[in-house]
Amino acid sequence: MDTHSWVLWVGVIAAGLHVLEEYAEGWVYWANEELGPRFGIHVTEAEFFITNALLVFSALAAAAIGWWAPAVSLAVPALFIINAVFFHMLPTARGGRLTPGTLSAVFIYLPVAAWMFAAAADDDVLSFGTVVLSFVLGAALMAYPIAVLVARNRIGWGPETAAADSHPVTQMKLDDQPEAAEPDEPPTTVIFEEETVVIVEESPAPPEDPKLP
Repeated sequence: MDTHSWVLWVGVIAAGLHVLEEYAEGWVYWANEELGPRFGIHVTEAEFFITNALLVFSALAAAAIGWWAPAVSLAVPALFIINAVFFHMLPTARGGRLTPGTLSAVFIYLPVAAWMFAAAADDDVLSFGTVVLSFVLGAALMAYPIAVLVARNRIGWGPETAAADSHPVTQMKLDDQPEAAEPDEPPTTVIFEEETVVIVEESPAPPEDPKLP
């Protein structure tokens, strides 16, 4: 029966390709520009890599589990669909421009996700309950990093401000701010003291009288 579970390993490759496209196209910059004001979050490159490392690890775990727990392993293709629709296709349609990662989301994530669910159906491990549970788990995996970022910014927990300020978006905002005016220095008063010089001229001695002895 377990003849098509190998398709789950394709999800690992799909996740890796999607992460590479997002990074190459500046997803971190886009997220801080578009999602930052809306959700009150700030994403650093370190957080981007950590989050996507967890994504790739989840895909690896799903492939290792196989059809032993189909709802768990199918949470990854469910995440692919949620990510493609709500984080790429809809923002692209609303903003009028491609979001970073849209091409791989549409042309890799969606076909691979459909392939995974079809493989589960072919192996007779797919049911309505399995589909529903897989999407619940996929949505939880998708929402977890966002929830952590929102909570971190609201309670003030996370990276130091100096690290966040090094991000290009934050740095641009800082560069746009006018420089603080330096306080006016009090005028310097220069007092010149006049020095009185008294010149005493000595009177010349009277000439000696040659007639005096």
